Amino acid sequence: MAGSNQVLRQVLNLLTKGSGFDQVMSKMRLISGGDGKCQCELTVEEEHTNRGGTLHGGMTATLVDSVSTVALMTTGPGLPGVSVDMNVTFMKSAKIGDDVIIDASTLKVGKTLAFLNVDLKLKKDGSLIAQGRHTKYLGNS
Repeated sequence: MAGSNQVLRQVLNLLTKGSGFDQVMSKMRLISGGDGKCQCELTVEEEHTNRGGTLHGGMTATLVDSVSTVALMTTGPGLPGVSVDMNVTFMKSAKIGDDVIIDASTLKVGKTLAFLNVDLKLKKDGSLIAQGRHTKYLGNS
């Protein structure tokens, strides 16, 4: 798993470092991953929040997008694919200082589409903050 964690860290680095929008996730930490899964942690800071001081919905959607993409990249050919559909259901807020666990898993990888699921939970009690579904186009194989 050590080798696979190093690859996951490199992929996360590519997704969260640089000049693009994804740099809002630069403080996300890898917990584990491999075999179609990826688990990360993020401490909610002011830069991640809305005016109400809770985790911004757009930030939540970005976490769903990026962490599920990393989970997908740990399967077979390791291609990131292109998003064709994504939805997020919001159930509870997370406040500044809360640690959030982002758990992504690959449900199915087909010839041209991949289906992924992401749960965001509060670390302190495991309560579900949001759940996302993500479909990615893999191209013509």
